[in-house]
Amino acid sequence: MAITETIPAVPVYTITIASSGAAMVDGVDVTAPGTDHQAARLAVLAEVRIKAAMYGRPVRATVKDVDGTSLPLVVDVDGTTTALAHPHPVPATDARAAAPADPRTLTVAAWRAVSDSESARTPETAELLTAAAEQLAEAGADRTETLRAIRNAHTVWHHSRDEDPETARELAPRLLDLLQDSHPRRTADVIAWVTSHT
Repeated sequence: MAITETIPAVPVYTITIASSGAAMVDGVDVTAPGTDHQAARLAVLAEVRIKAAMYGRPVRATVKDVDGTSLPLVVDVDGTTTALAHPHPVPATDARAAAPADPRTLTVAAWRAVSDSESARTPETAELLTAAAEQLAEAGADRTETLRAIRNAHTVWHHSRDEDPETARELAPRLLDLLQDSHPRRTADVIAWVTSHT
């Protein structure tokens, strides 16, 4: 049995990339017109990766590209993207299969991202962990778990920021919102780096 056969049939996220560079996931804008096509593709795949983290498992997606083709994909929590040679299966009628993971599962997915030695200190992981921390905070998850996710997001951001300063600058305001007054040393680190790189 292929590994993709063990992935539930739902959800299947629809990725649309227009020739203008505007890209959407399930009709929600991810990039604006004028975005480079490759950058738009990477942005929407990163968005689906975050959704995979919310489920704590790979998820299905279909890319509708500028040339009118449709490509079925599986996107894993670590960012691995697998193109399928066949369409996604017809979804079951059991709505429970589509229920997103609880905050605990999201925490585990974030921990897996940090513990993977190959991806632990990349800008992509920093973005994933920042999104996970935001979602945990919004969901009112356990304060200890949320703070751990925030610390992990900052740590990975700190170690990957010189590799990709542009992503680091984009993540900085979101990190500052998460850090607020509870992490003065980490807050000062973000502010100092942004100040010296503007």
